[in-house]
Amino acid sequence: MKQISVLLLFLLFLSCNNINQKKESEYLHQIDKLRKELKISSDRIKSLQEELKHHEVKEYANEDFKNFFWNFMSDSTFQVSRIKFPIKNVTWLDDPGDAIDTLIITKSEWKYESFYINTAFERTQIYDNFDLKFQATNERVLHWYGVETGGDAKYFFKGFSGKWYLVSMENLGD
Repeated sequence: MKQISVLLLFLLFLSCNNINQKKESEYLHQIDKLRKELKISSDRIKSLQEELKHHEVKEYANEDFKNFFWNFMSDSTFQVSRIKFPIKNVTWLDDPGDAIDTLIITKSEWKYESFYINTAFERTQIYDNFDLKFQATNERVLHWYGVETGGDAKYFFKGFSGKWYLVSMENLGD
């Protein structure tokens, strides 16, 4: 009887040990699974942080664009001083709808542009980047378009050392 009791105790011990090993194996498996999930999450966090760096809103210390533009369209001397020459002008080669041509205008060829200051049929939209989307950038696009005249002109401005400058133009209206 004593031998049977010892044998039962031994089997019980083995059984408990086997259960403990099984539990330990399950725990190790869970730990490995959690490590993999943590690695994936950590990589995702790093990826999102990199994306955030590229989408940070930057503040630009340029002069007020509205004040600048009023001076730009009303003062010919000021206007010439705030153009990065030579300037590119994209326009139609001959007639509207034909081939597009790019002209390079030098300072001596520049003619004062009043920006439709006396035209009631033109509408204006100012965008704060060259992609024509609203966001904080160091760029502005002044878009004149004719409601009844068919005009369509874009003037591209960029900030340099806190000041706005005209850097290119596009005139593809009728």
